[in-house]
Amino acid sequence: MEVVKSKLMDMKNINKGVGLGSLKFGIYTTDVEEELGNPSEAEKNEDEDEGENWHYDDYDMSMSFDEDSRLVTIAVSDESYLLEGVSLIGKDVEFVEEQVKSMNLGESFHEEMSEGEDGGISVLGFEDSSMNLWFEDGVLTEIQFWPLFKDEDTIVWPS
Repeated sequence: MEVVKSKLMDMKNINKGVGLGSLKFGIYTTDVEEELGNPSEAEKNEDEDEGENWHYDDYDMSMSFDEDSRLVTIAVSDESYLLEGVSLIGKDVEFVEEQVKSMNLGESFHEEMSEGEDGGISVLGFEDSSMNLWFEDGVLTEIQFWPLFKDEDTIVWPS
């Protein structure tokens, strides 16, 4: 029971540039299926040569795969996921901005994507850490992250 609990906790820790627990960027769809089972939903990207997206409703997680079926993006939307040991999802933008100051995520940008009565949708992005934090009406709803890049075109796959 303790091993299962430890593995589940490991799956909840976002490791910037590397992945989430045993779900490391660069693994294949078959590896993800072995780890999590069949996705709740799978959809091909509009250009069929561009990979696909999988959704796991039970884990509040989505992921994208490239044309070679390698994991390239993970997005999580449940407060049990941790960034540097801190639960950020469900918290307001001021709390999140204060917390990330000490996380060494690099330079950030904050962009309004759409405006609404209560604030709309915005993104707090960290290019150096390959991470976007998505807010709806001033509350963090999703953390999206991907592998680091050596240069504009070269992915640094975790070992």
